[in-house]
Amino acid sequence: MTSPILISVLVTVYNRQRYLAECLQSILDSTCSQFEVVVVDDRSTDDSLRIANEFAARDSRIQVFQNPVNLGDYPNRNRAAELARGPWLKYVDSDDRIVPTCLEKMYHAASQFPDAALVLSYPRPENQKRPLCMSPETAWREHFIGKQGFLCSGPLLSLIRTDAFRSVGGFRPAARNMGDSILWLEICRRWPLVITEPDLTFWRQHDEQEYQLVRNGGWDNTITHCRLTEVLLRDFLDSSCPLNKSERLAVRRELQWNNLRRLAWHLRHLRLPQLLHEVCWTARSLLGCYTGCVPQPSIDI
Repeated sequence: MTSPILISVLVTVYNRQRYLAECLQSILDSTCSQFEVVVVDDRSTDDSLRIANEFAARDSRIQVFQNPVNLGDYPNRNRAAELARGPWLKYVDSDDRIVPTCLEKMYHAASQFPDAALVLSYPRPENQKRPLCMSPETAWREHFIGKQGFLCSGPLLSLIRTDAFRSVGGFRPAARNMGDSILWLEICRRWPLVITEPDLTFWRQHDEQEYQLVRNGGWDNTITHCRLTEVLLRDFLDSSCPLNKSERLAVRRELQWNNLRRLAWHLRHLRLPQLLHEVCWTARSLLGCYTGCVPQPSIDI
């Protein structure tokens, strides 16, 4: 009798022939065996698809799909989730790896808290027994007020309940590398969050990854920061937010101070185009903070 699938491991691929074999092998080495691997190639122009098919030929748990056209990072992540059959989703980017016990430990943490919809492998809060379950109120308060920062984690650190992911609509396609934080906030204002032990994954950093492309591109980094702040103000820090009114106001003010600090940084480094962009946005944002008129993103997110 075939064992039920507990976790759908989602591997989205675009031109990752240098790393893909190592990624897939780390998944197959897992101590948990009740998983499927959904590989979705986004029209790679290198040997990524061939490598994926070779692994699939050796292990029936691996399914390989190729998109008819290039979708881009987050639309491809959503596409992979559409193909998943398991009750939990585990993203493992095609240039990253997981430790053999990753799936087992994250699923064990999730199973202890049936109401939770998101598990994060994260080092903070420190000195607390793991797994640690937080209500929506506690998770938001620890992230924003306590400045723990776990809701800025990337997909590699997450285990997501499939029905919750689909209920909130998955990643927002236009969000670029801030889509992770937006999705975690969306999930965590409706369901509890579980923090489990860190060091279950290996995140590879290189110049071709989306994170580095945004980080290295000063202009993209500026636009990304402003848009994320806009979305927080527009969609999350309202009456539906788990935080109380005074806490929401404190977070809004902290976001404004962050913008002012960024302005000072741009000025000190003579990054004038970025400075002008953030000056205009910050002026509108400061006004909106006290009038309730939140500036709208140039691209809907």
